[in-house]
Amino acid sequence: MNANSQYIFKALIVVCSAYFVIGCEAPPTTNPLPQEVTKRTSTIPFVSTNESSKTIDSLKARLLESYSLYWPLISSEHQHEQLPGVLSDPLPELREFGIERVAVLLRDGDATDQELQLVVDLLRDPSPSVRIAAAKLLPEINVPGLSEYVANSLSIEKDSLVIKEELLFFMTRPHPKAIEPTIALLSHSPVDSAANTLIVLLNANEISGDTKQRVVQTVQKSRKSDDSPSLITLEAMLGDKTVQQKLIRLLEHQDEEIRFAVAEGFASAGYAQPLIERADNPELYEYALTALQGRVGIESFKQLMDLYIPDNDLWNASAFSIATALDTSSLLRADDMLKRIGMNELRLQVLGAIWEKASEKSLAARKAIARRAVPLMISSDDAVGALQLLDVFGESLVDEDLLTLRFRAAISASAWDAAADAKPTPEPWIGAWELERKADPTAASVIRQQITSRFKDELTPEQRELLGIVQVDATPNQDQ
Repeated sequence: MNANSQYIFKALIVVCSAYFVIGCEAPPTTNPLPQEVTKRTSTIPFVSTNESSKTIDSLKARLLESYSLYWPLISSEHQHEQLPGVLSDPLPELREFGIERVAVLLRDGDATDQELQLVVDLLRDPSPSVRIAAAKLLPEINVPGLSEYVANSLSIEKDSLVIKEELLFFMTRPHPKAIEPTIALLSHSPVDSAANTLIVLLNANEISGDTKQRVVQTVQKSRKSDDSPSLITLEAMLGDKTVQQKLIRLLEHQDEEIRFAVAEGFASAGYAQPLIERADNPELYEYALTALQGRVGIESFKQLMDLYIPDNDLWNASAFSIATALDTSSLLRADDMLKRIGMNELRLQVLGAIWEKASEKSLAARKAIARRAVPLMISSDDAVGALQLLDVFGESLVDEDLLTLRFRAAISASAWDAAADAKPTPEPWIGAWELERKADPTAASVIRQQITSRFKDELTPEQRELLGIVQVDATPNQDQ
């Protein structure tokens, strides 16, 4: 410890020792009490219990004020040495102070795993205020087994403020271990916090049918005394058809919050029809899209097409989500639907995403996807990517239509050898040249040069005439 740190801690110990003499819990024992301080404080008179309360509070305040004042002045290394002792100090206020200091170090990127674990352990502290301080820091902590530990703490926690903080933690880290403790809180305070957290947990994790039924029964009982929107959402999410049908009327409720609560529950459950019927209402349109995403299949995609709005990002995202979850046969049908409304950019996004996982599909399925994707890639100026996609098939690429696509991609990418490999006769090359003559004369000229150099001995007189190639007569003139 350097001289500056020694001086600062000596000042802290003076206050701590006075507090100790009065008869309270011992101060931090991470440093021995200097002899000179002992002599100076040994003359403090005895204070009776009845008179000591205000004095104790005053000394506590002085102690914390001293820690707050002097702690930032000591070296970072010495802070790390002292923190375990502060975090285990008998005085709750000092344990809270220790948590605050760990928070500062954590945000500076300097907290150690040991310090963070000590903070997590304080979720079981006897003092509610210490537990609250520790719980508030949880979203910023990442140590092994954290979610499981917090879930176990939640199951035994009695203080409502601590419970709220632990529930907030699971809003951002929806771990399955937290489901049961959260369900148990649906009939106790804070019910609304528990319900909101459970919605997040169930959107991220699967539960059994029996558990769903148990939650619905608990929710219905709780709604008799606390008809909060979050409870309505849970009932709409997890209820069977009978339960859900009884809730449909609430989509017309005068209270916007109630309408949205039911819509959110239906959307999460994939119960789309009531929302689709009301999709002309902008408030419910997005929920209808979300509900359809929860019901994977070509029928959902058909219903989505009925909700199509041009240049709508939400609709596009829903179409992508549903289409990329379809089997190959259904995907091709969905692609046809998108093609009819001119959504080529979206088609290419969908087909590209499917192709990334195409190795899991059959050869026939992969070729079917390639037949749709390659023309779109060529038309979007990604001929090189299209050629690379087709090269994946190797020697299995024997289909005439795919060879034609490979030739088109190679010509567009100026990959002349690949084009010749796909189409080794002059006819397709001449066809490509004719297509380019008006569209891009420069490109057509390059293709013509390739034809001349590659097929000059194979061209018919008609082809030479079409290409404007003058045949040189190699026979000597006998009159000369």
